[in-house]
Amino acid sequence: MRSWCTTLRMKIRKPYLIICLALLILWPGRLDAVSVVSPTDKGDVTITSECRRLSQGEVVKVCLASPGPLSAVLSFDGREYPFASDREGLKHFALIALGVDLKPGTYDVVIHLKPSRGTPKDIPFKLAISRGTFPSKSIRVARRFTSPTSADIKRIDRERELLGRIYGASVPGWLGSGRFVMPLKGKTSGVFGERRVFNDDSVSRHRGIDILSPEGVPVKASNAGKVVLARNLYFSGNTVIINHGIGLFSIYCHLSKTIVREGSFADKGKILGYTGSTGRSTGPHLHWGLRLVDEYADPHSMMYLLFD
Repeated sequence: MRSWCTTLRMKIRKPYLIICLALLILWPGRLDAVSVVSPTDKGDVTITSECRRLSQGEVVKVCLASPGPLSAVLSFDGREYPFASDREGLKHFALIALGVDLKPGTYDVVIHLKPSRGTPKDIPFKLAISRGTFPSKSIRVARRFTSPTSADIKRIDRERELLGRIYGASVPGWLGSGRFVMPLKGKTSGVFGERRVFNDDSVSRHRGIDILSPEGVPVKASNAGKVVLARNLYFSGNTVIINHGIGLFSIYCHLSKTIVREGSFADKGKILGYTGSTGRSTGPHLHWGLRLVDEYADPHSMMYLLFD
């Protein structure tokens, strides 16, 4: 028989357990947070981080507070990630993409500081990356998407070159406005990173999430930025891509119709087009993707990051 004290402890622990679980869900990035304080000749520099979790496929936000104006670049896994700064040049942040093919382990990160006045400095720290979970899925699509004609292959190559130029173009500063929002309400039918086998032959990684929706539902910009593509592509159908600055792009695919122009600015929540099933698609839905400095990441992970 349990004692009165044991029963009392169980009664006390249960609400605390519920509170702790709620904090894990609602408080972004605190378990995986980095906290570094480094002295410079102008004062201390503080580095912190936010993320949903430190695992493959996630985005990590690295924040930097400086005693004076400076510029900074972050080096991670052979890539450089620029920092966005506030008007005073005292608060800065960079976004890191943890690719699905990134091997789990402990990685070195270095922030290269360049103060407007003073001595440049490198600040190192480490990130311990865990393994993500990515399922497999078999899908049947039209034959032309697994066995394209020579004309189709030429078109695919042209579009690949176009996308390379788009993703290679940098936009200085941060164009976003506050936290990211979902572009569409609906059930997620395809998760990020899953291994997809088309017609028992062609294999690829899913580079976004699929949100189920009837055709013709408005799709909104998940954050503010410059519309750098709004046209029909072979695999993704009617597609819109937004550049948010510092190497981050959001991608909206399989639309029935796009209603924004390339080169225009889209505020957060602006309607970009309407859901459909164009391109390599098996039914009406939105493919929502995220690309960050040559890596794709789970767009859901952006929902856990705080932005002023």
